[in-house]
Amino acid sequence: MARLGAEALSEAEGLELLDRAVGEGAPGLLVPVRLSSPAICAQAQAGTLPALLRALVPATVRRQAAAGAAGGGAPINRLTGLSSAEREEYVADLVRREVAGVLGHATPDAVQATQPFTELGFDSLTAVELRNRLAAVTGLRLPATLIFDHPTSAALADRILNDLVGDSAEMPANSTRTVGMAHDEPIAIVGMGCRFPGGVVSPEGLWEVVLSGADVISEFPVDRGWDVEG
Repeated sequence: MARLGAEALSEAEGLELLDRAVGEGAPGLLVPVRLSSPAICAQAQAGTLPALLRALVPATVRRQAAAGAAGGGAPINRLTGLSSAEREEYVADLVRREVAGVLGHATPDAVQATQPFTELGFDSLTAVELRNRLAAVTGLRLPATLIFDHPTSAALADRILNDLVGDSAEMPANSTRTVGMAHDEPIAIVGMGCRFPGGVVSPEGLWEVVLSGADVISEFPVDRGWDVEG
């Protein structure tokens, strides 16, 4: 909590703030909290500060953070020139490093790649913090349910790598793929599906209707609550 910028309140301070909040009688939501300016500024510079708190950060800090994000170079740039195995190792180390940082470990060695996040001690708060940290270092837009959808560091690293490089994971760096096509190459239709009136559910059925000139117009359905008379 302190790393996220919320410092502890004593029992007396909490009760005093509660009394003030009840006595104010003001509409809206009051949050009794002591915020740490250094911690909030540090999050802003790292790009992990929640949007709700950004107005509390001086404009100069926000500009510095934006400039750093623009010129920092996302991991996708660092993956250029690496083999597929090297890319996997790089992203796996990146994920484990951020996981260790959220949990307060000095090194990522304490994080087992296949150990579930729930066993490592993650909760909803630290799950969001990890999402924010990974979004900041990768430049990706990641969901708040990230670690619940990918419950281990290994699974999460696979997701991050796929989002960063997609189908280009096997392509060499700075390569250009040239696709040639003969001018007389036929078009290959590998599958079709359709649904038309008269029970037509395939191209063959549609062609039968066309050839036969069948009338497939039907009455209004009676089970949809339509006011046909109206």
